[in-house]
Amino acid sequence: MPVVLGPVHKKAPQKPITKGILLFFTLLSLPLLNACSQNTTQQNTLPPSKETPITESFTNKGKIEELLNAEFTLQREGPNKAFEAFYELASQSGDITLIERLTHIAVVSQNRLYIERSANLWLSVDPTSEAAYSLKLQVLIKDNRAEEVTTLLINAMRHKVSLRFLPIYLEDNVRDNDQVNTIETAIYALPPELKNNQYIQVSYAHLLLLSGKYQLAINASEKLLAQKNTDKNEALYLILAFSQKSLGLLDDAIKTLQTASQYFPKNTRTITPLIDFLVENEQPKAATEFFQKTDLETPEKLQVGINLMRTLLEHKQPGLALATANDLPEKQLGLSNQVQYLTAIALAQLDKKAQAVKVMEKVDGALRTNATNQIALWLYDDNKENDINNMVLRRTTRENMPEQVAAISRLHEEKGHTDLSFELINNALIALPESDALRYHKALLADTLGNWKITEKELTTLLQKDPDNPQYLNALGYTLLTRTKRIDEAMRYIESAYEKADNDPAIIDSLGWGFFLKGEFEQSSYYLKKAWSILPDAEIAAHYGESLWKQRHYKEAIAVWEAALETSPDTPLLLDTIKRLSPSLLEEQKQDKPS
Repeated sequence: MPVVLGPVHKKAPQKPITKGILLFFTLLSLPLLNACSQNTTQQNTLPPSKETPITESFTNKGKIEELLNAEFTLQREGPNKAFEAFYELASQSGDITLIERLTHIAVVSQNRLYIERSANLWLSVDPTSEAAYSLKLQVLIKDNRAEEVTTLLINAMRHKVSLRFLPIYLEDNVRDNDQVNTIETAIYALPPELKNNQYIQVSYAHLLLLSGKYQLAINASEKLLAQKNTDKNEALYLILAFSQKSLGLLDDAIKTLQTASQYFPKNTRTITPLIDFLVENEQPKAATEFFQKTDLETPEKLQVGINLMRTLLEHKQPGLALATANDLPEKQLGLSNQVQYLTAIALAQLDKKAQAVKVMEKVDGALRTNATNQIALWLYDDNKENDINNMVLRRTTRENMPEQVAAISRLHEEKGHTDLSFELINNALIALPESDALRYHKALLADTLGNWKITEKELTTLLQKDPDNPQYLNALGYTLLTRTKRIDEAMRYIESAYEKADNDPAIIDSLGWGFFLKGEFEQSSYYLKKAWSILPDAEIAAHYGESLWKQRHYKEAIAVWEAALETSPDTPLLLDTIKRLSPSLLEEQKQDKPS
């Protein structure tokens, strides 16, 4: 590692993060059993009362009363109100127990100024407190105060305080570019003699990995691992392994993590990527055998096993995924839905769709929606689309009904089964009649199916509940405009919608088309041009082009249609309009397409 650490990360655009690097970030964000994370955990709640009360630090009766009043304020009005009273008492007494109490209150308040003030007070009394340095560092980095971060690190090292909190904080915030840049700038500004600190070096190696300088990251981490007096934690092995993998050195990365697993046999942060790398390296059996041999507690065994199942399925190893499921602990601690979901996917990959559906039917909780969507896809694969709607309605809770039904309705429509979409929405609306979202969707679908009278009825019902809703007003107006001769009535609805949302391109399009049908072509083109400028949509193009064509602005009309055909060549309304008015344009488009 060079003595002078050059800038490696600055604010230039970063390279895309690969899947492997994202996994590394995820691993490093897991809770760590170290001073930094322990301090944070402790400070998230007020500490319990101790056998030796804080009041024993005070001999003055008046001060005891002040402390009791401060405690009363804390309990009744919260940490923000109580902070100043505690701060005054802590600064006057210099009592470390009271200062720690003050710091906990500051953290609970989530007020950065309070956290910094309490940390400063703590350091003024005890300049060797690692916890105080860690807290202040977080505030300075979040505020992008790089120079002060450098000063803080210098002071900590001069007082011989461990900087282990620095790489830990970097690990927890790798996704925040501003914070990463602040840490890098602060490290770069350190005096050369202080840059050899092992935790500065670990942070530097991590920054090299983040910036895509993988070989330099390998060199830095290998050097640290070779030194006898360094703290060889799992993060260092992970930096080395992911750097090696990013350079295509997958075998080397596996060896690095195998070494790490010998030092940290129960550490899931090294076990998980090792298993993933083995599978990716076409060694799935080795991965499953390694998993079987791991001596982990039940929660960790479950998490690692579930991740292994997922990785095996991504690499089309359903048999091994099912075998892994059988090796998981019997007590699944609330993770059974994940196991069942992945088991069902494995069965499907083995072409056992009927079994897969039965297992997926058992999936509940947070994965219920995903499971329902997956079952619907499998039923379509097996030409059992008529079974989907009953399955959806049976599995879906009332609170999730609108969103779930909307998702399956889109699937039906994508598969060309608008009738099934309408049936599903209609039945869902019977079960949940208060859902405006379902009713609006039903109204739009009914018009698509040619049942515009149902559309009018449902939109009228919606407007009785919400008479100023511009979407409802526009939908009803446009339906009447295109399906009936009640143009004046339709325009009243559309104009009302326009008054409430004059920048909505759908409403502007309706207004412009209404003027076209009334024969007011200049007004029509004005509004349709406005709609087209906001949203160059194919249906707007059909209307705008026809308005221009009617006024003999043929070149302008063709230019609009050509632009729309570039992006939406299959829109029925656009194609019908061009066929009526300029069929030769479609012939030219066909000839221009490469064979």
